[in-house]
Amino acid sequence: MEFQAVVMAGGKGSRMTDLTSKCYKAVLPIGNRPMIWYSLNSLERAGFEDVIIIALESSVNEIHRSLSNCNIKIKLDVVPIPDNEDWGTAESLRYIRDKIKTDVLVMSCDLISDLSLHHIANLHQAYDSSATMLLSTLPDQFIDIPAPGIKSKKKTVERDFIGFDENGKRVLFLTSEADLEDTISFQKSTLKRHPFINIRSKLTDCHLYLFKKWVIDFLAQNQKICTIKGELIPYLVRRQFRRPKLPDTDLPGNVSLTQTDTKPDIHDFTSEDSNNSKILELTTWTDHEGDMADCFHGESVRCYAHIQDDGFCIRANTLGTYIEANRQIPKILSTLSSNKNTSIKSVHPSAIIKEKSQIGSDCIVGEDVQIGEKVSIKRSIIGKNCVIGDKVKLTGSLIMDNARIDESCNIQGSIICSKASLSEKCELKDCIVGHTQTIIAMGKFTNEAIIDVDKMMEI
Repeated sequence: MEFQAVVMAGGKGSRMTDLTSKCYKAVLPIGNRPMIWYSLNSLERAGFEDVIIIALESSVNEIHRSLSNCNIKIKLDVVPIPDNEDWGTAESLRYIRDKIKTDVLVMSCDLISDLSLHHIANLHQAYDSSATMLLSTLPDQFIDIPAPGIKSKKKTVERDFIGFDENGKRVLFLTSEADLEDTISFQKSTLKRHPFINIRSKLTDCHLYLFKKWVIDFLAQNQKICTIKGELIPYLVRRQFRRPKLPDTDLPGNVSLTQTDTKPDIHDFTSEDSNNSKILELTTWTDHEGDMADCFHGESVRCYAHIQDDGFCIRANTLGTYIEANRQIPKILSTLSSNKNTSIKSVHPSAIIKEKSQIGSDCIVGEDVQIGEKVSIKRSIIGKNCVIGDKVKLTGSLIMDNARIDESCNIQGSIICSKASLSEKCELKDCIVGHTQTIIAMGKFTNEAIIDVDKMMEI
């Protein structure tokens, strides 16, 4: 592909702190692979040979370690950012501006999708788009997923309202539900070109974007823009049909404006690709109809979106979507393999499973796992080096590496973190047991987060 690739892995996992307090979000396991592997795998399948990863300075070694056994062939350039700075995605992208030499594909490390990136790349190139985003019509079961752990007051999911042209490709309007007023106003210049606008409210921004190189140059000169999704994309959408600002347009009276006071307008950064000029010279297109007219009708800022209507797409950025990603991943792992001749085994050959144990086809069992007799495992992931005792029942749960679950435990919809230990006859439903934590025999918990010793004493 004729793009550079950037993966955002500097997030601190603020929506899932019960897990990220002792483990970096980018390396949390999904299907016994680090979360970031899915973004890298998607890029590798699309033909990328190298990628820039933006990560917290303290996480760099852990990212390299977690990927060391994942057979990743793509070359990694991990750029550290300070742990003590709460940078937004646009600020992180601005930080590496000197590394960006071409159009760039930016994606979050928590995106899991079976979409071929060629679909969004082809759209970006066909319409000479300034910014192209990936949107998804998530299945209903992915929108309001119950999360394990303590039940807090339910928060309403904030929707985006996105307006498209008559072809459903160009983004003409974008606002969040929080910013929406009683009425929606459109610029006359927008309505003049697109009198029909289709507004949709059930699309999810997947945090995957393609940008023209000049957008990065513009971002470098506009320090106030901190986030891509919340600020940069809406700004580009708004600027599509506005004329370039005159130097003194916004100044009262006859106030003079010196060169040092001038703020760069976005149109100062746009420039028509020389190849596009050649296309226009050679094409037989002469009127204002058809797709070619939509590509080259004069605006220097153009925003488009590809909508993934089928297949698998989820962002593992909350506890609910994280555990659901683990439940769903066994179904699609084979489709994510870059080598179609390589079969992916749901049970590692080194796992030891005793008689009369039942492991569903919707499960993954890692290497060197020991499973006792009469064990039942459904819709669950078991990490490497785990020990599962006799007569244990696991349903819809995630068991991380080196965990131990003694006999006759019943675990439903829960996350058991690495090196945690459950004594015999424990019953857990929709709980989180933190790293290295121990649950005493016959412990019974529902909707609890047992993440430290003090919490355990309170319970």
